[in-house]
Amino acid sequence: MKMYNSAWQLKTWKMILAASILTAGTAPALLSSTVAEAAATEPKPTAYINNVQAQYEVVIRQGTMYVALTELQFLGNYTFGYNNKTKEISISTGSDNYVLKPNSKTMKKNDQNATLSSAPILVNGKAMLPLRAIGEAFGTKVQWNQKAKEAYIYTTDATIVKEYNSSDLTVAREAALHLPRFSELGQTRLDIRNPLGPVDSSIKYIFEQGKKDRFFVVEDNDLVSYYVLKNGSALLQWQANISNNAGTIGDLFFIKTKAVAEAGTRPSVAGQTLVSFKYSRMLEETSYEVINKLGSTDTGSVAPEHGKVIVEVPGEK
Repeated sequence: MKMYNSAWQLKTWKMILAASILTAGTAPALLSSTVAEAAATEPKPTAYINNVQAQYEVVIRQGTMYVALTELQFLGNYTFGYNNKTKEISISTGSDNYVLKPNSKTMKKNDQNATLSSAPILVNGKAMLPLRAIGEAFGTKVQWNQKAKEAYIYTTDATIVKEYNSSDLTVAREAALHLPRFSELGQTRLDIRNPLGPVDSSIKYIFEQGKKDRFFVVEDNDLVSYYVLKNGSALLQWQANISNNAGTIGDLFFIKTKAVAEAGTRPSVAGQTLVSFKYSRMLEETSYEVINKLGSTDTGSVAPEHGKVIVEVPGEK
């Protein structure tokens, strides 16, 4: 099953889906988060499917969480549909075919009956699947974060894990970006306040020099996220929304503006040299910069391998 190759691809998918939802006019409202009140209010439940946030509203019924059938596209190469006449949900993975019915725990896999722990349901005419049953039926893993009210549905890609363990730093860093991501914030995540369009949107990844096991993600010069890699997963430790006003955030010298909101435990890069990577879709190249507290020490641009972002930085150990 497919893991998406970059956060840029994830963001592009989210933009496309959001546009289609708004155009349709009949779909449930998208989930939204209020940055200023994130820690003070009860977060709405949400789900992340292979690191992509669910685009439709997540539903909880009698303790069971449900996501829209169409969210399965982020698990892999699935085709799916709902036959209103027969009231059947069909899902195909290429080699396997599944047929389910709303309010029935019986599922057919390649014409063989199987029993689910929870039945699919219909909400405003939309087919919704129970998370736990998705894991049972399609061999995916499911985790639940009670404090943040977040569910994670993901597949483990053995190739990505192998590449992360590679001695090649460039290969390992690229793999680090694609491992399953879980939040340890203890509250709902912060969100990009003013998302830029597909042309102006930007994502920058920042690693400590010579390291692969922790990184920052800066999105649209608005949201900064910090992940630490442990046991084959990327754990979200801290986030901040940054302003346009000059300032500092602790010793994070690569940020030149003040924070307007923070969540989690702020990391420290005191005494560290950092390496940042920013991919340009227009130029089809990655610009890199080596920086420390005193400023930039090296810059360059390299065309990465197709579908990748991280490039080799000359002289880095």
